[in-house]
Amino acid sequence: MTIVFGGQALVLDPTGALWWPRHRLLVATDLHLEKGSHHARRGFFLPPYDTHATLLRLRQVCERWQAQRLMLLGDCFHDPGGLARLDPLARADFDQLRRLDPVWIRGNHDRDVVPPGFTPYDVFEADGLVFRHEAEPAAVNEISGHFHPKARIAHRGASVERPCFAEDGRKLVLPAFGAYAGGLSVEAPALRRLFTSPLRVHLLGQHRVHSFRLGS
Repeated sequence: MTIVFGGQALVLDPTGALWWPRHRLLVATDLHLEKGSHHARRGFFLPPYDTHATLLRLRQVCERWQAQRLMLLGDCFHDPGGLARLDPLARADFDQLRRLDPVWIRGNHDRDVVPPGFTPYDVFEADGLVFRHEAEPAAVNEISGHFHPKARIAHRGASVERPCFAEDGRKLVLPAFGAYAGGLSVEAPALRRLFTSPLRVHLLGQHRVHSFRLGS
C-alpha cells in the first residue's frame, strides 16, 4: 500500500520493508542477523536459520521492486561480532548487497560495525525526509526503526497481533525485518510517547498491509 509521508509517496511492503519509488530505494531495519548464534553462545539454543532466512527475504524484496539502492536502518547485526560469525554462504549473500550502493545507518546493537563497501551514517536526509535508527521526540518527517512495533487489532470478532508500521503524519516507525526480531506493542509507553494522536497502524499481512486507526 502507498502512503504520502513528508510529501513523498512511500510504499509499505508486507515484508516490513519500505519502498521509495522516487529514488528506487528500499529501506529495511532491525535485521538482527546472527541473533540465533548470539544466543547459542550463551547456552540458549535457537534454530540457526535466522540469518539465511532474513537475507533471502531481503534479496527477494529487492528483486521484486528492482531496487537500485538499499538502506539498512540500524541493528543489522544483533551484536558487534555478528559480521564475523556469518558462515561462508551467508557472508557471500551479505556481500552481494554492496551492489545496491548501501546506506548503513548505525544502530545500538551494532554501532561499531561498518561492513566493507557500506557507507555509515547516524542520520541520513533526502528530499525533506530524515532517516535514523531511533526516533527523536521532536523530529518531524522522520523514518526510524529500533522499537519493532506490533499491534493487536480486534477485527470481525477476532483479535490479531502482527508487526506493523506505526505513523502519525510526523513520524513513521518501521517494523523489524529480522526473522527473530520480536516486537513491542504500539501501546507501550516507550513507543506511544513518540506519537501525537491519531496514531495509524499498518499491519503486515501475508500478501498486503492492513491499515487501522489505533482503537478503531
